[in-house]
Amino acid sequence: MALGTQNSQAPGQATVPAAPPPATEGWTTRLGEACLLGLGVASLAAVPTGLRTAGAGGAFPEGLLVGAAVLLPLITLALALARVAGRGFRSIVGQQGSARLTVLRVALWIGVAMPLLAAMAALLKAVTNHRGLAGTTFGVFGLAAVAGAALVAHRLVALGDRLAARGVSPSILAAAGTAIGALPLLLVASPLAFGGGAGSAQAIRAALVDGAIALVATALVASVALGTGTRRAARLAGVPAAALVLIAAAARLESSPPLGRAVHAGGGLAATLLGAMERWTDRDGDGQGAHFGGYDCDEGDPARGPGVEEIPGDGIDQDCDGIDPEGPTRLAALTPASAASPTTARDSAPALTNTAVPGATAAAAGAQAGAPAALATAPGTAAAAAAQEAPPPGTGQRPDIVLVTLDTVRADHTSAYGYERKTTPRLEELASRGVVFEHAYAPGSDTQRAITPLVVGGRFSSVARDRREWPTLFTENDTVAERLKRAGYLTAAVSSFTWISEERGFAQGFDRFEEAFRDAHPEREVTGHHAVKRATRVLADLAGRAEPIFLWVHLFDAHDRYVEHPGIRFGKGTTATYDGEIAYVDQQLGALLDAIAQSPRAARTAILVHGSHGEALGEHDVSGHGVEVYEEAIRVPLVIALPPAHAARTKAGPAPKQDAAAQDGAPAAAQGARRYALPVSTVDIAPTILDLASAKAESQGVEGLSLLPIAEGDLTLPHGPVYARGPRRAALIDWPLKLVVIERKKRNRYLLFDLNADPGEQHDLSADRPQDRERLVTAWKAAETAASAASSSR
Repeated sequence: MALGTQNSQAPGQATVPAAPPPATEGWTTRLGEACLLGLGVASLAAVPTGLRTAGAGGAFPEGLLVGAAVLLPLITLALALARVAGRGFRSIVGQQGSARLTVLRVALWIGVAMPLLAAMAALLKAVTNHRGLAGTTFGVFGLAAVAGAALVAHRLVALGDRLAARGVSPSILAAAGTAIGALPLLLVASPLAFGGGAGSAQAIRAALVDGAIALVATALVASVALGTGTRRAARLAGVPAAALVLIAAAARLESSPPLGRAVHAGGGLAATLLGAMERWTDRDGDGQGAHFGGYDCDEGDPARGPGVEEIPGDGIDQDCDGIDPEGPTRLAALTPASAASPTTARDSAPALTNTAVPGATAAAAGAQAGAPAALATAPGTAAAAAAQEAPPPGTGQRPDIVLVTLDTVRADHTSAYGYERKTTPRLEELASRGVVFEHAYAPGSDTQRAITPLVVGGRFSSVARDRREWPTLFTENDTVAERLKRAGYLTAAVSSFTWISEERGFAQGFDRFEEAFRDAHPEREVTGHHAVKRATRVLADLAGRAEPIFLWVHLFDAHDRYVEHPGIRFGKGTTATYDGEIAYVDQQLGALLDAIAQSPRAARTAILVHGSHGEALGEHDVSGHGVEVYEEAIRVPLVIALPPAHAARTKAGPAPKQDAAAQDGAPAAAQGARRYALPVSTVDIAPTILDLASAKAESQGVEGLSLLPIAEGDLTLPHGPVYARGPRRAALIDWPLKLVVIERKKRNRYLLFDLNADPGEQHDLSADRPQDRERLVTAWKAAETAASAASSSR
């Protein structure tokens, strides 16, 4: 007898109909679930974006909204596909839990392993400077950490399975799994909450961490089984809620360009995706979109857009800032001196020629010496008084001042300082008519410590700023440009780096602030020729003004990443390419010097050229800059060339005596240069500029010592020890000795070098010369105390 389905129902008992099979879920329910869960995951993954947006000047809620909206479509699609695929897999293999548990194990594995690897990397970076040893250690222990994280994830899933079998609510287990998998990733992301702008290494790392958070959270949520009530709510409200978030974020971005800029500046995954969408709306090919955070005001005209040079008074808003300046009088209106009587001052100024002024008269020198007294008037009238009392051009008036900063140029790789490769012939030419400071040092090997004193006149530790890695300078700082404006100067600057921007407070005190990084991204493209073009235009625009000019030009190209330039090649390898970058920057310096020489104000222009900080190329097992304070990281070129008219005002006397050590080894092209052998700091540049401007009354509170007497020819003038600082590193140079301090929690390590005998700092003399070591340690502690006092007084 064939076996069939038997009915065990008792005779006479009512037949109970079999329960119908569960209805197949509709697509609206599945889409609603994916949207509702996607909102939760996108909101979690957008927390770092909100923090970075707030750090870049935006609001955290707005950054969170935009970040969630940008990530929402991708996460929702991934969730919908994952949940459909999971259902299909279970229906085929007949297993309700294995696939889900596998997803959980992978998600928890990533969530546990990444914080362990990040902590290990941070620890190795803090305790060792040997890259090979650090890499090997990270590889060995990192593999162990990954294996251990896999075991922990497996045990956590098994524990959750047992708890579920005992009746623990699935929602509680899901929340616990999400916390274990995602919260450690958020902790990893917290140091990146205030990351750099788009394209920076910090922004790329932030994008990777954002992506990991989104991936882990998506995998965890994909394994969550929703209850009946939650599924009903998802079907009704999931799609409308997601649509509301997308519409609100799009509307806010369209109405607030600063929000889009803040999100872009913060970096991360959302900023990367938003930037791609913005470029998709770029119809005129100028690299700027009109939507998704872009604010190109004319997508049909590539000559109009953010960063385009404005032409005042033509009725067209070229740079999309909402205004069209009123022609040539715009800059005059910004300067109190021109407001007094711009037409009279300009008309009464005789034309300058390219020839040197044949000697300044004693009367002119006396008038110049009296300038500080005029500057002691109230700040509101100081500029006007200085402009009215300045002597006419050609009679010994205060000089124009051009400061050129060569980012990441170390002194010993410039031919002006004896390098065998001809990297800086134009700097050599300038040095031949100026003073070369043989041992000039940056106040630190990182950009922040190196640049800040030029702008504010004080070390980085004493500047009013926020606490981000790339901070915004507060308006309470009294900048060097503001001091010069009060002394009657027209002030202008050209920046090639995204941090040195109006947005970050660097434009304070400048009548004109040009951002060459708007023309090309400094860390991906070449910016030097753009910067020089803008600087040349500034000089041409101001050439007819009676007031003296201060112009700061920042050239970035020697900074990594190094690229080759046409016609410049010193061989293969990192060092050769770096030397090529220096040679390219020197070419741009030469183009600027040529423009100055051809201008009608050439005879009154003082030129200061210096490196911001150095660059390690494998010395002491270190590459790059930012931490160490060895010679390759902080010793920079510094050349000051005064105009003939100013040099004529210096005290008459015999030719200054040159230090034999300074002249020894000087390149042939720079043999005519006067060379100062004692150590100086680029912190001394700000007081030197104010001294050149006869603005000593404005020098109060400015750190450093004026180098003007040395630039004028007194090469025997003594100069005190030079102090440099970095994170966990410090240096004190008292030529020829140098103390390097490696700070540690329990006991600092002190290294002592004789730079005259050991310029590569290979032989520590701290044990052989204990008295010198203790003397320099005492001087270093005094410098630390002075720097701390300066910080407290600001």
